[in-house]
Amino acid sequence: MTAYVSCAPRALYPADGSVDLPAEIAALRAAGDGAEVVRTLYPSWRYHWPMPETLHLRDAPAPPEMQTRFAGEGVGAAPPALLVRLERATLLRNVLYVGEAGSRRVVYESHRPEERALSGPLEPEAVPQDILPAPGPCLYVGNQGSFNYGHWLCEDLPRLAAIDVLRTRYPGETITLLLPRQDWHNNRMRERSVRLWLGRTRDVTLRFLDPQSAYRFPQLHWVTPIRHAALAKSPEALAHLDAVLRRQVGRLRPAALAPLLAARLRGRGRLRLFVDRNRLRQRKLLNRDAALDVLRARGFAVVDTERLEVADQVALFAAAEAVVGIKGAGLVNTVFCPPGTPVLHLAPETFQDPYYRDIAAARGQPYHALYGAAAPGERRDHLRDFTIAPDDLASVLDRIGLN
Repeated sequence: MTAYVSCAPRALYPADGSVDLPAEIAALRAAGDGAEVVRTLYPSWRYHWPMPETLHLRDAPAPPEMQTRFAGEGVGAAPPALLVRLERATLLRNVLYVGEAGSRRVVYESHRPEERALSGPLEPEAVPQDILPAPGPCLYVGNQGSFNYGHWLCEDLPRLAAIDVLRTRYPGETITLLLPRQDWHNNRMRERSVRLWLGRTRDVTLRFLDPQSAYRFPQLHWVTPIRHAALAKSPEALAHLDAVLRRQVGRLRPAALAPLLAARLRGRGRLRLFVDRNRLRQRKLLNRDAALDVLRARGFAVVDTERLEVADQVALFAAAEAVVGIKGAGLVNTVFCPPGTPVLHLAPETFQDPYYRDIAAARGQPYHALYGAAAPGERRDHLRDFTIAPDDLASVLDRIGLN
């Protein structure tokens, strides 16, 4: 049986709170704290998963089985996000361990039930290499979904709020920010989003670590998750992400952003965005041209977020009146849309994922989803190409009021 330890079970899982696995949490509470709590970054919160305002499969309202997948307006208690300090920590495949060889325990918050299939086999007895000497405190930011820019943006980047706490705790020292290394594109986008968050500061150095290598730290700082129950994300964390990046965009690149916004607005008072999907990706909209005819007639501008700098993405979505897009990481940028901005997601009927609905709920945005016919083939269900009938798209846009 895996030996788990929680960073701070009493602070994270109070006895009167709502938890998913009460027996497992009870064992963690009995085992005691696995880390020192430095500060609460984001408070505990209650989550609410409303049904989408529109949930259609092809040209009809969603059948009962699809409605069931999106149902559950349950309100549960989510743990706070804590900045903690781990002693004698080991990091391997984005999983944290504490203790010495022979008695290492897995940090529960880095290996929750919904993430275990992604981490690979646990290796508590792995022989770690010592991390290269760092000039000051080390902060690790990562999770099992960090390979995806959307998960990084909503689940990891808000954890950088810990840097201000570390600056106060370690005045004058350089902070080493540690990220799991991924592919070139993801490394580039994550580094640029970090630099945008930090601004012109020079007291933070960034290092990428190989997820397949084990690293040992005498002390390591980490922020417990801001996502709960696989879907729900802290509204406070997402609001802070929006506020910080909007502020930094306004400070750093107003002159560069102005022409881009002007080109997209095309004389409109506000901006309507269609978030396209890179042609090299799977889950393509097969009748894209027909869908674009409907959207362009209603004033939508086409954007491919993979071709945009992080600051440009923030600025465009912050200016949006409405967002329609093919479900994917680019649509996570709706976190920067103002409350009340309607969002419409297009996807194959085989990819009924409520993850994005939760972002809209946390940000106070009306959420609409239109599922089209998935193309036959052997691809995994969430990667299937699909078709959206133009009449169906026009009907949903009319329903939303985007004439």
